[in-house]
Amino acid sequence: MVRRWAVMVVALVALSPLAVRAADEEASIEFFYPLVTRRPVIERELELRFSHDKGRDGRRNEAVAAVELPILPRWQVELEVPAVFTDPREGPSAGGPGDIELQNKFLLLKSVEHKALVAAGFDFKFPSGSERRGLGGEAAVEPFLAAGIALGDFDLLAELAYEWNLNAHVEGEREQALGAGGAIGYRAFRRFTPLVEVTTLSQTRGGESDARSLRGKTQVYVVPGFNVRPLPGTTARLGVQLPLTDARKSDYTLHGGLVWEF
Repeated sequence: MVRRWAVMVVALVALSPLAVRAADEEASIEFFYPLVTRRPVIERELELRFSHDKGRDGRRNEAVAAVELPILPRWQVELEVPAVFTDPREGPSAGGPGDIELQNKFLLLKSVEHKALVAAGFDFKFPSGSERRGLGGEAAVEPFLAAGIALGDFDLLAELAYEWNLNAHVEGEREQALGAGGAIGYRAFRRFTPLVEVTTLSQTRGGESDARSLRGKTQVYVVPGFNVRPLPGTTARLGVQLPLTDARKSDYTLHGGLVWEF
């Protein structure tokens, strides 16, 4: 009898971590899909994104196919493959592959009670696009920190990132930029989430040889938009990014995307 009870106690002790782990995996925290700001969520999905921007140098269109996969419960990788199409004010139009990006994201904090997540990671950008044709050609690394919390019907997201250009062929000082942003979404409606984002970008190094250099200037953008969920596990998003200061890379940028969770 004593031996039987001992076996049961040992079994319960051995199985309890598995039960806690299973409960932790089942308890998920979801946020809306912003247009520019990163989400701190570990994701398993396929995504198509597009953007169209108009600036002083002309127009640029980009379509991106991405896959996001969790390697471990708190580690996710994402691969982005872009196609870029440019229509400059001077010179011929061009189109072709852009710079491929590989992202690693690590979940640092998860509080189911407070519906909060904190994640960190880094992006690698590979110079797969043609620099001569204006389709990319930049090698860069960008560490980032992202966080989110749900407060009633509102989701609040924030991120901080710093990008280093690594290209050995860049003339002068290599560019570096500090980016920050915040987003809020109102999830009171069943299939529709209005949202607004505010992002800033400050070029801290490089670009001094450009007469229109943005070095030392802070770019500020507002991004109103929305999410629509036409089917379970599917989210469409659309919005426009507008500059709030004279320091700007574009006059406006249209953002859109479609996500399939699996």
